[in-house]
Amino acid sequence: MPNARILLVMAMEREAAAVRTKLGISHQSVPLHRALPPRFFSRPPTTTTPALGLVINGIDERSGLDAIATQPAVISTLLATEVFRPTLVVSAGTAGGFAERGGAVGDVFISADVVSYHDRRIGIPGWDAYGIGSYPVAEVDVNPSDVGARWGRVTTGNSLDAPPVDLATMAELGTDAKEMEAAAVAGVAAQLGVPFLAVKGITDLVDAPEGTAAQFERNLAHTADRVADVVAKLLPTLSQSS
Repeated sequence: MPNARILLVMAMEREAAAVRTKLGISHQSVPLHRALPPRFFSRPPTTTTPALGLVINGIDERSGLDAIATQPAVISTLLATEVFRPTLVVSAGTAGGFAERGGAVGDVFISADVVSYHDRRIGIPGWDAYGIGSYPVAEVDVNPSDVGARWGRVTTGNSLDAPPVDLATMAELGTDAKEMEAAAVAGVAAQLGVPFLAVKGITDLVDAPEGTAAQFERNLAHTADRVADVVAKLLPTLSQSS
């Protein structure tokens, strides 16, 4: 659609750099709030491509580290949505996968069905479903293999590790990509009535003998490039879907 406006929400600069370069998004950031860290980048529309916005959570002032996980993602999404007025919000970035479910490092998953939380446990009828979230994702008319991706269930938690209780929930939900932002972004998009999608690349395998942190650091650059490639190939379809 000629008036499509696609907002990419990303957590870390090292994830976003490849996307900015691949998509020709400006490397000049715009502050969205005088006291909050999110950084906003954009690319104007052309006759054949949509307007693109990219928001990164920014740097946490107390630690000097990338602001990751759900709270920063909510702030980034809300601020950028108010400024950019997207027709589609995409949570893009990296995730952990599962070899036992056919996942491999470098795989990229496009979210299918819903995105959920795997660590919000509220054991009261009604509140239990609220905790899981289960936010819908936009329907995308694409064969994932045509863009180098796969359909998959994306679920969100605020911890890098995966204790048995979370693993049990992820098994029940059929998680293919375990990450730290998508459900929070989807929740904001749902409240604002904006369609949502997640695109997540696998940096590490949760069920591998090697620790998550070492896998993540070794594979981040390659997987970020893979995510950038898939997002670039998806753009024509996303423009028609939003």
